[in-house]
Amino acid sequence: MKPTDKSSTSASLPSSSFPLSNRIIHTLDPCVVKTKEWIQKYTPLWTTGGKENGDGDDEKEEDGGIFSLAQGIVYWKPPPSCSIALQDAVMSMSSNTFDDNKDHNNSDDDDDPLSLHSYSPAQGIPELVSAIQEKISTEHGMINHDVTVTVGANQAYMNCVLTIMGDNGDSGNNNNNKAIVFAPYYFNHVMAIQMCCGSESLVVGPTDMNTGYPNKEWLKQTLGNDNNIRMVTIVNPGNPTGITLSYEHVKEIVDVCRKHGVWVILDCTYEHFLNDDNIKKLPTFANESHVVHLFSFSKGYSLAGYRCGYLISHKNAGEFLHHMLKVQDTIPIGPPRMSQHIALGALRQGSNKWVYKKYATLDKSREYILNAISSSLPQTLGGSGSMYVMGKLPDDELSSIDVKFCRLLIKYYGVAVIPGSFCGLPGWIRICYANLPPSKTKIAAKRLKKGIDELTKNIITTSK
Repeated sequence: MKPTDKSSTSASLPSSSFPLSNRIIHTLDPCVVKTKEWIQKYTPLWTTGGKENGDGDDEKEEDGGIFSLAQGIVYWKPPPSCSIALQDAVMSMSSNTFDDNKDHNNSDDDDDPLSLHSYSPAQGIPELVSAIQEKISTEHGMINHDVTVTVGANQAYMNCVLTIMGDNGDSGNNNNNKAIVFAPYYFNHVMAIQMCCGSESLVVGPTDMNTGYPNKEWLKQTLGNDNNIRMVTIVNPGNPTGITLSYEHVKEIVDVCRKHGVWVILDCTYEHFLNDDNIKKLPTFANESHVVHLFSFSKGYSLAGYRCGYLISHKNAGEFLHHMLKVQDTIPIGPPRMSQHIALGALRQGSNKWVYKKYATLDKSREYILNAISSSLPQTLGGSGSMYVMGKLPDDELSSIDVKFCRLLIKYYGVAVIPGSFCGLPGWIRICYANLPPSKTKIAAKRLKKGIDELTKNIITTSK
């Protein structure tokens, strides 16, 4: 008998022999990852100066690869102060050039509080924490709050889910704790709840798609009838809606949640991205101990790759911080020091003034996209905040295949957007108008309009 080929045997074992978490299996697939896979697959069709769909009479400016209006990023670079902060942080590692013939073992400085190689304090390096405290005091009147620096706002949200929602299994009742999000929702919020608590803990509330405002009457009724709700999530300005909610509307949500003993997670990732003449200041709630505010350096300061955000909790929020730091210590231990130095450099640029100036450059891009979709789609939403607009596909029959629509939009028209199904709103699409400089957004908008006009008529019979 021949020896058994163990590698071959292992590869042939059914996956059920090595079970995975049911929660992770039933968690939404990451739509940005899927969209990037489509872009990678079809990029060869768009890198030779022309498309392979038989349409050869496009203007020369139409060439140049696939344009992504999908993932929420900004086209500009970080402020100059970030480069200075990065250089200073790296240079502080050693004041001498390296010499092979020199003994460097005695050059270590274990007392250097800025050492990049050591763990950060759990809540962040003191310099950044202090700068953020000054910022939230000046901009939001928050003077009785704790700052916890996180690996982006996504990790801050995960900290909240695990701290507030994470004991579903303890009682043996999977429906014990529930969390509310409003559709259309930010997909990573839903994924965090699903993978930590199970899909049965997710309650999806309705949004008025004429205004983009969460239905607060539904919320009042739901909280009154279900005492298992533990937290409500609001994103303002909105992702994916592109709508800035008024202080009065969010205040009603905050008030009803306080009445029923429910936490409010207020995701302020797009804090400076306001485009509503009637809303001059981001709605925040300095005196509400049940409101946890989340912020990010990823968008306005274009530091997405450095993964730095922060969580603001009220000092009167009971033992929230104490227990949340258990999560913090388990996941990142402490946020990366390098990223924190760069974030500190961003705040030194002049905080929101620099961001407001950059955001103003998106006015033309927003106009290009809105003009492109308003003439082709029966309903659009957004433009008053963040960097998104949404559009409803023109035929109800398309609501079940908006994912296919977006894939074919990439393949045949060289432009990527997010399907509404990934945001809990089938039959819609989410478009980010900040990914590209205005000149390229103009080209992308032209492709988008053409794709909508042609695909919506022929998508049922379009070949894969």
